[in-house]
Amino acid sequence: MLCPSFAYLLEYLTKSVYRVMAKMESLSAVEEEMLQFLRRSFQVNAHALKPEFKRLLEKLKRYENNPLETRAFSYLDVISWLESKINNVPVQEVIRQKYLQSKKK
Repeated sequence: MLCPSFAYLLEYLTKSVYRVMAKMESLSAVEEEMLQFLRRSFQVNAHALKPEFKRLLEKLKRYENNPLETRAFSYLDVISWLESKINNVPVQEVIRQKYLQSKKK
């Protein structure tokens, strides 16, 4: 569980980033989904986080092959990170498995 002052700071910073990006009109759909997830996650306890990860993964997979959303995925492999959290494996293992599967094709 987060310290209340730390949780407050994270919530404040998330809202602040959202406002700045929205004003700059540079907020992609992927970034918006991720920021909405962060805002919701402050009210979710640790045990209910895995279903939230699954929902976010489903939403983000819709954008994975969208050319307009490549910028968000190029900085962070959030899909692999979410899969690692959902399956309780290190993110390196998820990325390694994806690489091995791509070599088979």
